[in-house]
Amino acid sequence: MRLKVLTGGRWFVPLVIAVAVALVMPSVNAGLRGDDYVLLGILSASGGILDGYPARLDIFNFFDGDHERTRRLLDLGVLPWWTDPQIKMAFWRPVAALSHWVDAVAWRDRPELMHLQNVFWFAVLIAVTAHAYQRFMGLAPAAISTLFYALGAAHAGAVTWISARNNILGAIFGMTALILHDRWRRDGWRAGAFLAPACLGLALLSAESAIGAVAYLFAHAVCLEQGWRHRLTAITPHAIVAVAWQLTYIRLGYGVFGVAPAYLNPVTEPLQFAGSLVKNGPTLILAQWIGFSAEGLAQLTPHVLSSAWFITVLGIATLAVPLVPLFRRSPVSRFWGVGHVLAIVPICAGIPQHRYLLFVSLGAVGLLAQLTVGLLERAWRWPATALACALVIVHLVASPVRLAQSAVASNDTALERTIDSLTQPGQFVIVANTPSAVTVAFSFFVRAYKGQPIPKHTRVLSSGDGPVSLYRTDARSVLVRWQARQERMLFRIRPFALHERIRLAGTDIEITGLTESGWPTEVLFRFDAELETLNWLRWEPGGFVDFRPPAVGKTIALR
Repeated sequence: MRLKVLTGGRWFVPLVIAVAVALVMPSVNAGLRGDDYVLLGILSASGGILDGYPARLDIFNFFDGDHERTRRLLDLGVLPWWTDPQIKMAFWRPVAALSHWVDAVAWRDRPELMHLQNVFWFAVLIAVTAHAYQRFMGLAPAAISTLFYALGAAHAGAVTWISARNNILGAIFGMTALILHDRWRRDGWRAGAFLAPACLGLALLSAESAIGAVAYLFAHAVCLEQGWRHRLTAITPHAIVAVAWQLTYIRLGYGVFGVAPAYLNPVTEPLQFAGSLVKNGPTLILAQWIGFSAEGLAQLTPHVLSSAWFITVLGIATLAVPLVPLFRRSPVSRFWGVGHVLAIVPICAGIPQHRYLLFVSLGAVGLLAQLTVGLLERAWRWPATALACALVIVHLVASPVRLAQSAVASNDTALERTIDSLTQPGQFVIVANTPSAVTVAFSFFVRAYKGQPIPKHTRVLSSGDGPVSLYRTDARSVLVRWQARQERMLFRIRPFALHERIRLAGTDIEITGLTESGWPTEVLFRFDAELETLNWLRWEPGGFVDFRPPAVGKTIALR
């Protein structure tokens, strides 16, 4: 009775929203990071970068596999010389793009207001999620679910990173679609038959991760509908929307290819996707339940990762034990269980990251709230009680602390300093070596956002952390020797062939040495101008510095 009094008042959800907003509010001072510059740079595009990004509201279309456009990005230097022509990383997110357009037009030089827009949408998401829980559960479990969801550290990445706003918008529209669908199916509200699929469409036009909403719509049909005829009637409108979205997505040239492991295309890369699902799916589920960092997986060695996978499966089996009684007696519990497991599937098409767990959290937190109510009512035996207590501590103590810590992360000053060191007044810039070609790519967007001049051409000669040497063969040519590795040659799908040639503006490139696996050890660069007339940079710890190329017949070792 006391629990119902505490959680049943009208003040409870607004108070939870206020607490969650207070925890993430420090993020408004976090400044810009990584992809934030890319989106704002495209929206601010001028000069040469307009050749590669002419559509201001298509800001998530980074490169779409169009050979002519890829060629322009290669000539400019946004993409490194080794990029495969068919490489693709283009996302159709017009709803999310519109929100960033508002940032660029209304408060272009005020990152704190851009972050504030994220915080606003996060508050809306909590309110929508609270309504969803109230639709499916009693006052007490709905209130506890809302509290757990609002304080979830797994949501920090989506809230505190401006460019991850698409995930929040997709979750808002996706959960609204679920609410409207439930009103249609269980209350007989006919307008929901049209409004729910419409909201699903808006969700998918916000973020691809919003396909997680379909997981819950399917779970709703399987677990809360009676008879297959009713189930098919319930799911068909949403299936039509999802299929139409996917077909249009492909027809317009959007999608990903050759950018694994960052993103995978389940249709064109099914084996890689299946491997990612098996490897990352269990880990993401356990990360949601016990709160460890999914991002940390990328730092694990294959041997450690294999051992961790078996431990993860064992952990999931342990968590499942107290849930079995809930699944047996409660269709809503089965709905949450099926929904949150299926919602894992689409997010395995990318690197494991917490910001993709917004839909997974919906069902996991619903189940955790039901466990918590049983704990408070002393309905569990001691093993289940001990497990439930541990999970409650994780989600009510550790998780809010981590959420607050994530909100005070500083802006990407190291990236800015590195890019500032790349500044060159010339029209043809040569970057002899860099730990990552992505840093050079970012420089174009940072400069576009800041209104700084962009070189007409930039050439990254080598990428990686190994030794590099430059041998001057003649006045216009240099032979670069280094041990290239596939993981350092981003956007390259296939190995090279010996003496393979690439022609870019002002530059002829020939592969003159290869490893057994087909990755360069020696590349000859012939420029249309003498080397001394070009602007040369090399990497040193902390940034790029000017240097002069070697004399003819001489060699310079850069590391």
